[in-house]
Amino acid sequence: MKKLYIFLTTTCCFLFLFKSVIAEELSTRILITSTEEATLSSEIAAKVLSIPVKTGNLFNESDTLIKFDCSFFEAQKDVVESELESAKVTLKSNQDLVLMRAIGDYEVQLSKIAVEQAEAELKIAKLNTDRCIIRAPYDGRMSDIFVNEFESIERQQPLLKIIGSGSLEAKLMVSSKWLSWITVGYPMQIVIDENGLVYQAKVSSIGANIDPVSQTIDITAKFDKNYDTLLSGMSGTATF
Repeated sequence: MKKLYIFLTTTCCFLFLFKSVIAEELSTRILITSTEEATLSSEIAAKVLSIPVKTGNLFNESDTLIKFDCSFFEAQKDVVESELESAKVTLKSNQDLVLMRAIGDYEVQLSKIAVEQAEAELKIAKLNTDRCIIRAPYDGRMSDIFVNEFESIERQQPLLKIIGSGSLEAKLMVSSKWLSWITVGYPMQIVIDENGLVYQAKVSSIGANIDPVSQTIDITAKFDKNYDTLLSGMSGTATF
């Protein structure tokens, strides 16, 4: 009877330790990252007029993120539009004169070239005025703002850092032995350190190479839906 008690006690302890090891092996650390992340720069030199979206705020695609004072470019566009209208009038006049043999075809060709040149200059002017507003390329959140309102900026100067919403994923590193059972679509439960909340996700891709030193492989997981409580840079634990 005593031997049976010792055997049962030993067996229970072994099973408890075995379950603990398995539970530990099926958990790993994760990091939340975003597939849509960009630092926006200016394409023109101008003065910042307004920054409607503040750090941490959400925005929608096509929302104005920053607006410049472009009175100079607007004035340039007005001048070019006037030059284009003048060139068109001259062309029409020369076309009428050539019919009366008052001038030759050479003058008409020059007038056409003047119109085409003015049209090209107007395209450039409109392009500059279009660059006076930077709009959101997708739905997301403002991560960082590197300039202030009424500050003069230069071309290619970094202005804002944005992170897309609905594009967050979990990065994790697991033992290469897991490849014997883990597959794309395999479910997992993720507990985030920062808020203590639990999220459901699935394996979306498995790395192509195994690290020969650590014998680990990279895994990427997609969340089952978009969560407003998740932010890029959060970390936590994934349990399979």
